[in-house]
Amino acid sequence: MEQQKFRQAENIALRKMAGEHYLIALDIGESKMFDLNETGLWFWKQMESPKTKAQLFAAMLNDYDVDRQTAADEIDRFLNHLIERNLINVSPEP
Repeated sequence: MEQQKFRQAENIALRKMAGEHYLIALDIGESKMFDLNETGLWFWKQMESPKTKAQLFAAMLNDYDVDRQTAADEIDRFLNHLIERNLINVSPEP
C-alpha cells in the first residue's frame, strides 16, 4: 500500500449543510451521507489529486502538531475507513 495513490471517488460530492461537512455518495437508486469532522475534511481535501501514504504523512506532519506514530496510525485508520465505504479510488502499486 506504500506506492498506491489515493484519490476522491468520482461519484462522491462534498456538501456543507448547517455548518457541517458531508460526503454524499451518489449511486443510481441509492444515496448515502457520511459526516466529516475537521480531520476528515482535511483528508478529503488532500485527496483532490492522487496522493501516496508518504505524501499524506508529510502533509499531516506539516499541518498538524502530531507525533509521527499518531500521524501514521491516523492515516491508516482513515484510509481504511474510506476504502471500506468506497469513497476513494486506489491506484494499483507499480
